[in-house]
Amino acid sequence: MFSNLINRAILREALLFAFIGLVILTLIPFGSVTPFPFAFAAIGMFALAFISGLLFGEPRQSRSVFGIALFLLIVLTGWTFIQTIELPSRWLANPAWDAARDLAGVNYAAISVEPADTLASILWVALPFVTFLTGLLLCDTDRRARKVLAGLGLSAGVIAVFGLLQFSLFPNILIVVEKHAYLDSLTAVFVNRNTAATFLGLGTLLMLTLVRDITRSYSNHPPGEPGRNTLLLRSWIYILLLCACFTALMLSRSRAGIFATTVAALIYFPWLVMNWNGSRRFLKSAPGWRSMLKLLSAIVFVVVLLTVFAGQAILRAQERRLEDDDRFCILPGIWRAISDHWLTGTGLGTFRTVFSAYRDPACGIFGVFDRAHNFYLEGFLGLGVLFPIAAILVFSVLARVFWQGLAQRRRYRQYVLLGLAATVLVALHAAVDFSLQIPGFAVFYSAFLSAVVAISLGRSNGEADTAYGRPFSR
Repeated sequence: MFSNLINRAILREALLFAFIGLVILTLIPFGSVTPFPFAFAAIGMFALAFISGLLFGEPRQSRSVFGIALFLLIVLTGWTFIQTIELPSRWLANPAWDAARDLAGVNYAAISVEPADTLASILWVALPFVTFLTGLLLCDTDRRARKVLAGLGLSAGVIAVFGLLQFSLFPNILIVVEKHAYLDSLTAVFVNRNTAATFLGLGTLLMLTLVRDITRSYSNHPPGEPGRNTLLLRSWIYILLLCACFTALMLSRSRAGIFATTVAALIYFPWLVMNWNGSRRFLKSAPGWRSMLKLLSAIVFVVVLLTVFAGQAILRAQERRLEDDDRFCILPGIWRAISDHWLTGTGLGTFRTVFSAYRDPACGIFGVFDRAHNFYLEGFLGLGVLFPIAAILVFSVLARVFWQGLAQRRRYRQYVLLGLAATVLVALHAAVDFSLQIPGFAVFYSAFLSAVVAISLGRSNGEADTAYGRPFSR
């Protein structure tokens, strides 16, 4: 039995390593927006999910979240499939099919105006959910969840370094192809600066956490003992990667991405500063006025840092006001489309086709909007009333998970705050851009979320939550 446990542990570690590697590979080829990388990512992640579920079964600590995520996956993909099937009655079908019958004699009728595109969108919905479920299956302990976060953070740092080198030396090249858009902005491995900004903002928060952890390990390591110099070297490497993520974020020139990261940093960084040496020690030793001074200093530091280094994004905001931004001009048209199809939606993946009939001529004739630049509105238009219900359920579950983590965790509370701040970052930016609709970033964020949820919901396998050699309750 003991050998079986060892073999299962080794197998889980191998699968965890494969999981982290697959998430990173999904990022690199332009966020897997092209068919071949996306197909590779989907096949690999579904295979990992099947093997992990077969070997390890339902996770113990995060069972309720796992069940809700699986339920949402079934409901959303099931409804997306229903949108594509031919309906015996036309009362739920999109009115466009009546026009097609009158003009071209088409007898097909479905909820979706483009059943083939909607059917293809099922995988785009399923992949982030399957990634999240796989992460919950594999992150059965705090140690493994932290491995996932460390792998994701270091990969973000390395990608930021690559982006900086490429932007400095070969600004007209995107990985290995010629760059045609956003020539004045750093996009790293992505096609557009907004997805890059969301990714780099999340990477900055991750690297900040890793820097805090490694510097604490170094300060607690007695001088002269083996390994101290290694910790010092790792500390400097992590600090350089943190600086690379932050610098790359600033060079992305994404107004919304930098703003969302600022809001997330205002949530996370002050707490991190106040508890840099451990929450228990700080709370016992620091007077109230000193706590308030540290809090205000951290907030001022974040604001000043972003103000000083986000000059290019601020200049863009001054030169191009919100009322001049095309993405805000098209919002009334999107609302009209939603109001006409709020119950059943027009079919996932049909925004480009449907919106053309609602576009305001005052927005100009240039550019084709194949996305809404608003994750929530496009989801509502595509899936109907089911989407806001699902979104409310997701945010409610995450709020409960983070609340439980803040109440019960001690030593690893920073990871709970990290998850909360990163979720605020992604949720805010999703209101004006489509980062969550890029497979590479959606997979990256889903893997990240699975790790912080696993930590928030507690320990397993008898792992003790200790600090300074003294055990805590969770």
